[in-house]
Amino acid sequence: MNLFFWMLLNLGVPIVGPIFTLALVAPAHGWHVAKALIGASVKDGQLFWCAIGLCASAVYEAVTALERGNGELSLLAFSIVGFCVVAFSCSIVVLLCSLSVCDEHWDATAGDRTAWGARRILSRSAIGLTGLLTFIVATMFAILHIHLNSNF
Repeated sequence: MNLFFWMLLNLGVPIVGPIFTLALVAPAHGWHVAKALIGASVKDGQLFWCAIGLCASAVYEAVTALERGNGELSLLAFSIVGFCVVAFSCSIVVLLCSLSVCDEHWDATAGDRTAWGARRILSRSAIGLTGLLTFIVATMFAILHIHLNSNF
């Protein structure tokens, strides 16, 4: 498989695919509805799930190369550990965002608005962090793939 199709299937489909699908709502319901849906889907760190999946794919590719004896041992070991640490970090942030949404729901039903500002900051931070970290993981996964396939 050439590099373009590998990137399309392994990076484009999981990252851009869901957002593009939500944008298809625009012709029927308008761009304001599509933007709201896209914003809601990314709001609480949902792209972290994508980053976790990319980390799992990168670890699988590194382990497969390690078993075949391809590549440098130190690079593959560092890649495996690094992607596992990033996936675990993403899992923690998704947990915190999910707890924040759950607390917000319970506080809204109880009428408590004391921690609303802190949750809003966490949500804004999650939006920026999820995009940045997903981009970094996708880039590192592509670099690892290119490096492993250039050694053949």
